[in-house]
Amino acid sequence: MQPALAPVSASPAAPAGPGPSRDELVELLRIRPARALGMAALHLGVWGLAGVGLAHVSGFWLKLPLWLLAAQGVMGLIQLDHDAWHDTLFPRPWQNRLFGNGLSLLVGIAYEPMRHDHLAHHRWNRTEKDPDAYNAGRRSPGLWALFYATVLLGLPLSLVYFNVLYPVQHFDAARLRRHARVLLGYGAFYALLFWLLAGHGLLGGAVECWLLPVLFASPLNGLKSISDHHANVWRGDRFHTATTVRSTRLVTFLWNGLNHHLDHHLYPRVPGYNLARLHARLRPVLLARGAPVFDSYLHVMWRALLAGPIVVEEDVRLVTLERKRP
Repeated sequence: MQPALAPVSASPAAPAGPGPSRDELVELLRIRPARALGMAALHLGVWGLAGVGLAHVSGFWLKLPLWLLAAQGVMGLIQLDHDAWHDTLFPRPWQNRLFGNGLSLLVGIAYEPMRHDHLAHHRWNRTEKDPDAYNAGRRSPGLWALFYATVLLGLPLSLVYFNVLYPVQHFDAARLRRHARVLLGYGAFYALLFWLLAGHGLLGGAVECWLLPVLFASPLNGLKSISDHHANVWRGDRFHTATTVRSTRLVTFLWNGLNHHLDHHLYPRVPGYNLARLHARLRPVLLARGAPVFDSYLHVMWRALLAGPIVVEEDVRLVTLERKRP
């Protein structure tokens, strides 16, 4: 079934001005399942390798680099999950959902609310209806507190937001019932898993090798999130409501190309690993329009962190999205 909310540019319509040709676009839209599986194996392998190291060292300062390495594995998987939300990781929708739900079991955050939220974000980006506009509103201590809390603790807070608050606000009755069944399944899975781990004396190891890497990944994911929409214009045109940071080839590879976030918003059906090629084609257009395009992630992250949320002069009340059946 089609999602209740779809990206604004779900079809591969090109932005005004020179862009990829039809033949180029066909190639850019090509989905490579082997690439996705290989990247998933790489990130899981990094996470697992760090876990093996954690099991054999003691002391905070020896464990810290291994936690950070494991966190990078978590971060890479999150970027792949993003493509699954768009059905661009694998050719079949059910394959993307299978991958997304499998990852959700690793982090405890339900897949469907995240997907619903993200597609709505594309549809209403940088407007009152954008469910991801946690970083915009009237000047207040609460706005700044929410901004920095989301940056530093976004993944733990997402457990409450996506598992409870977002579905209650945006799901119809039928979808809410399905979501409740999913959460019951999660509860049964974790109860059994932790019971088995505790029975074998592995609960402490699971916290160190599994839960703490997710916690360490949260600030990095939060910094990327605010960088993706740094120096944007509230209610701006499509060239000024997302940000591209070219960064290094290694970052582009590990983050599945999603540092090219503006390019992704312009062409959301292009898989992340093709976004660097797309950006090379679009770059003259973006620069000519004065779009937010940068070359240093550290610079953008630091500037975004200092800048804080977007302060909107008029009263911004996020409008509950229309509830629809899938």
